Amino acid sequence: MKTPSVVAHRGLMLAAVLFLSASPASAAPKKATLGVFLATTLSDGQERFQYAESLAQKLESGLGRPVAARSFGRYEDFSKAVGEGLIDFAVVDAWAAVQLGAKAQPVAYAPRAGETQQRWAIISTQKGSVKDLAGKRMALVKGAGPADPKFVSHVVLGGDLDAQKHFKLVPVPNVESAVKMLEARGAEAALVPVAHAPKDLRVLFRSGRVPGAVLVELKGAGDTLSQSLSAVGAVAPFDAFTAIPGREFEDFRRLVTQGPPRRQPVFADTPDLRVETPVLVQSESLGPALPPFTEDLAVSSEQPDD
Repeated sequence: MKTPSVVAHRGLMLAAVLFLSASPASAAPKKATLGVFLATTLSDGQERFQYAESLAQKLESGLGRPVAARSFGRYEDFSKAVGEGLIDFAVVDAWAAVQLGAKAQPVAYAPRAGETQQRWAIISTQKGSVKDLAGKRMALVKGAGPADPKFVSHVVLGGDLDAQKHFKLVPVPNVESAVKMLEARGAEAALVPVAHAPKDLRVLFRSGRVPGAVLVELKGAGDTLSQSLSAVGAVAPFDAFTAIPGREFEDFRRLVTQGPPRRQPVFADTPDLRVETPVLVQSESLGPALPPFTEDLAVSSEQPDD
């Protein structure tokens, strides 16, 4: 019969073995989750999925911890995952990063073909101009509801037109849906990046340059993420991440939410009228100014025959 001391000793040894065998697993780094929402920067769903998987592998090496990838086709799904704390960092369209508000801390741009910005276009199957689209349907990639018209009015149209009053905005999930709706006559116009405008459709308007894809931190570890980006490099179809210059993204955020600054009126300079002063002080310099028809009033030297 075993004594209590022997049983206790074996129990301690078993606990020690279990602790040592469990410690490596408990010390394993926590898995991070990368989200990708590029409904306008990339027009192909399969391309977005492949980019998310490839980038997750590169980030895993750079961060030294497992990284899982999640690709989103709709803003609602992406925003819900962010709200539930399921995403640690993400590569998103710049307008979507703005709509996430204070949750998204911008870290770096994801350039494509050397460009960190892109232009947007209003495309249509009809001739005319933006003015002719008054009251017409325009397909627009859906974001956070009230923020969508602000992006069109403040950024794309530069504050010159109220999109919500001028168009009937039709929300769609992504660029593919916007183009298909236009081709199916479900809308008279669509707003897409210039790079994704089909060649057989008319471009009625081009915007100024707007930030494209941006990497954002969603759980307050932006500094750690920034330090690891040098080891990530380029991931097709994007180039290597590049730092955001100064407060450029904050200026863009302010432009979307508040609109462009009010334009100051410009007064044209009147031409200088120079008058010869001798004419004003010397009356003899002034000659008679006779009308051009006075010669016709001269009496002819020839008299008619009676």
